[in-house]
Amino acid sequence: MKIGLLGGSFNPVHNGHIELAQTALDSFHLDKILFLPSGNHPLKKDHSIPPVEIRYELTRKAIASNPDFDISRLDMETAEPSYTKFLLMRLQNVFPHDKFYFIAGSDIIPELSKWYDYKWLLDNIEFIIAHRPDTDKTAWNKLKYTSKFHFIKMEPVDISSTMVRKMIIEDKDISALVPLVIEKELISLYSV
Repeated sequence: MKIGLLGGSFNPVHNGHIELAQTALDSFHLDKILFLPSGNHPLKKDHSIPPVEIRYELTRKAIASNPDFDISRLDMETAEPSYTKFLLMRLQNVFPHDKFYFIAGSDIIPELSKWYDYKWLLDNIEFIIAHRPDTDKTAWNKLKYTSKFHFIKMEPVDISSTMVRKMIIEDKDISALVPLVIEKELISLYSV
């Protein structure tokens, strides 16, 4: 099977994540998308983030109606920082005959060299990249690994988790930004 991996803090999950997952699935003829909420993200140290179990449950509800989407706890249950290399090794143990595609926004491109053992990642996983509206492409010219990426052709989705949280705090309508099934829970969770 060809499995797309969409990881992140999902703080909170939103329609941009869902659209990115569906576009990657369709564009690269993947068999399924595996959402992987992170429990201990090494590059994000936000102590105000809701517990991973809450983010997992909200993500599970948000994707439940799509039979091509699934969710995994493999990136949640580690005390150490959640490095992508070790996540991929755990996934390879669970799915030894499958091929993995890491799905991300183009903002990771200049950051990838900071990832733990990124050269190993470039040799062991395919990257599917979606352009983000706020990404500066001029920095890419100096990078030697951009040939390793597959780019999604899709209109940029101008939604971020930060935007959703801010709009909830400001008591603005988020109905166009998040799956309806979790909208009320998100308002309750983030309006405090």
